Amino acid sequence: MKIRRIVAVTLGGLACSTLTSTGALGQNLFLGGTQIGAYSNFSYLGYLHPLQGRLGEGWYLIGLVNYLQYRYNSGSPTTTVRTRAPGLHLGLGYAGGGHTLQWSLSAAVGYADFLASPKVIPNAAAPAPQGAVWTFQPQLQWHLQLNPQFALAGIDNYTFGQKSYWTEWKGEWKAAPALRIGPEGVLQGGQNYQIHQVGLSASLGPFSGWQLGLAAGVSYQSGLPDSGYGGLSFSKSF
Repeated sequence: MKIRRIVAVTLGGLACSTLTSTGALGQNLFLGGTQIGAYSNFSYLGYLHPLQGRLGEGWYLIGLVNYLQYRYNSGSPTTTVRTRAPGLHLGLGYAGGGHTLQWSLSAAVGYADFLASPKVIPNAAAPAPQGAVWTFQPQLQWHLQLNPQFALAGIDNYTFGQKSYWTEWKGEWKAAPALRIGPEGVLQGGQNYQIHQVGLSASLGPFSGWQLGLAAGVSYQSGLPDSGYGGLSFSKSF
């Protein structure tokens, strides 16, 4: 069976998704979250600091730590390979726009240590990636306010070093003064895997600078059964 690298969550898409929607609330942003699926789990903590004005009004710095776990089957007889990968991302971004359209361009250098077990698979190639991996990730993020009740948002990035891409979109309906809900979709892939996700997301807040995000849906992964996923994220501006 061909090895599938199941990296079901991309750092840039999760960790920077609150910049345009919450940046104007404070000078700095502390954020974190986790996403859990049948074949992978991903958690992160991060900090965004503006170099001028407020977030959303110019240059800002990004610092993130993350932890990834995933598994897949390979070899003959079939062997389950489990991989964990702690990592770190540091980057620089620029955000701008107005009331209707907000946008952000950023670039981050990343490091991850991929630890796979077992390291030898019967009648199959060794697990990859394995060991230290350096990456460079440019990213575009945007948020378009269609009217007071509806908005669209998206994130697009490419990760050099892993040769992977991520595209996310969201529809937002302001159901209440502090509640936005709507559909979400993700397309991602790399050298030997393709994944797309469809689900619903909700955003609660802000409450004294705090904002909470929830998401759930179905993940369709090449070479593996369809499965559900769930996510939780938070941010605090100050």
